[in-house]
Amino acid sequence: MTNTQNFDKATQIGFIGAGNVGGSLAVAMSNAGYPVTAVGSRAFASAQTFAGRISDCTAYENIQEVADRADFVFISTSDDAIKIVCDQVSWREGQGVAHCSGAASVDLLQSAVDQGAVAGAFHPLQAFNSVENGVKAIPGVTFGIEGNDAIQAYLRGIASDIKGIPISLRPQDKVLYHVSGVLMGNLLAVLASVAASMWEKFDHTRDEGVRALSPMMPAVSSNLDSVGVPQAVAGPYVRGDIGTVRKHLEAVSSSAPEYLALYIELALVGLPFAVEKGALAPERSQEIKELLESYRSTDSI
Repeated sequence: MTNTQNFDKATQIGFIGAGNVGGSLAVAMSNAGYPVTAVGSRAFASAQTFAGRISDCTAYENIQEVADRADFVFISTSDDAIKIVCDQVSWREGQGVAHCSGAASVDLLQSAVDQGAVAGAFHPLQAFNSVENGVKAIPGVTFGIEGNDAIQAYLRGIASDIKGIPISLRPQDKVLYHVSGVLMGNLLAVLASVAASMWEKFDHTRDEGVRALSPMMPAVSSNLDSVGVPQAVAGPYVRGDIGTVRKHLEAVSSSAPEYLALYIELALVGLPFAVEKGALAPERSQEIKELLESYRSTDSI
């Protein structure tokens, strides 16, 4: 019988959930020498596709079969389905189970713990749009890990072996940790989509906007990585260029009023970083702040 002290690279791994996150993690683990041997999913065809990417992995129509054949199970479903899935499975004493949610704690796996299993969380702080791209994106990704010492040691080992960076999280830290990831991943994509959509306001296409603006994103990332916050913060706010800010507000207010509130709020939360950098005097920051706030009350917001 397996116990938590014996989880290692020989431990048989199963996945319940065959989406991009689970598929990317499973392929990366398999490539690193971990035996991923079983997968189950709500859609059996998805499980079959998942299993086809990994040697010696079998797809099962019943998720209980995955738990019966694996000593450690990753639940890589949507967050709302984690507890439902866990509650449907009969777990073994000493078996390991971890979900892949960034916002939820291991409390979702309480029914497994009640049956003698040991629970953890293993969350990659990355956006996955496909398995192929996901596997390529994993090196350098931070993994938020929760669980007891033995579970953390095992999961941290996996993260390191697939070239990720493991960090430990307390249950009360999970939601803010996840919010930070959503701001950088999901909402950054939304922000980029908004920026590209503004090109349609001056007789160009959104696709042209994407092509023009996308090269800025890796440059910003590189600046953040090399000099950090606040030194990487740049633009008219850092320069104290109130005339340019006024032009922005007038143009967005008249031509793209649906984006005015977003522009104002992002600019306001960015001002303290400009002051921290030492490039923007506090009194100039206050002038810009008052200008931005004056547009909050316009009818176009």
